[in-house]
Amino acid sequence: MPGFTLVVTEGLLDATVGERLLDQLGIERTHTRFIPKGGEDAFWRECPRYNQAARHAGPILGLADLEQAPCPSGLIANHLPTGREPGFVVRVAERMVESWLMADRARLSEYLRVSPARISANPETYPHPKRALVDVARHSTRREVREDMVPEAGSKGIVGRGYTACLSEFIRQYWRPLDAQQNSPSLARAITAINAAAQV
Repeated sequence: MPGFTLVVTEGLLDATVGERLLDQLGIERTHTRFIPKGGEDAFWRECPRYNQAARHAGPILGLADLEQAPCPSGLIANHLPTGREPGFVVRVAERMVESWLMADRARLSEYLRVSPARISANPETYPHPKRALVDVARHSTRREVREDMVPEAGSKGIVGRGYTACLSEFIRQYWRPLDAQQNSPSLARAITAINAAAQV
């Protein structure tokens, strides 16, 4: 299936999610550039530029987090007030991309070595999925998972130093978005939109 020229994301973890999504959907990415912007501010600030580029260089995929915004459509409209180009596919994870990962409940619980019961069957209801995922990791029977995912005592951070590396391994080797979409409406909508854009 034809691919995207660019995949623009808020951060490194989102870029890894983008890679896995395209692979699992059978979308060619040999010539796709992945551009993590280093945060939501930079992502949304440059969205109009990528939106314009999509007229000629599309399709372009953008992946972002909803965070505390009321709804994805309002968030996108706020940053693209003149409208979104058809070739610029912007998909927003409900609150945070971690909810998409937790939606693959069986594989994540196996990877983290925790009981599946510790992960909600409706992860999009978590007000802060990143904190929720770290709290799940606190109960891991794997010491290396706890050390990577959980911040050290006295740290002001909300994640451990190896958080991104640990989850990137899970995403690349275990995460199954086609299964996860059953527990994540925003992921299901993203998959539908990505497939549609890649077929144009």
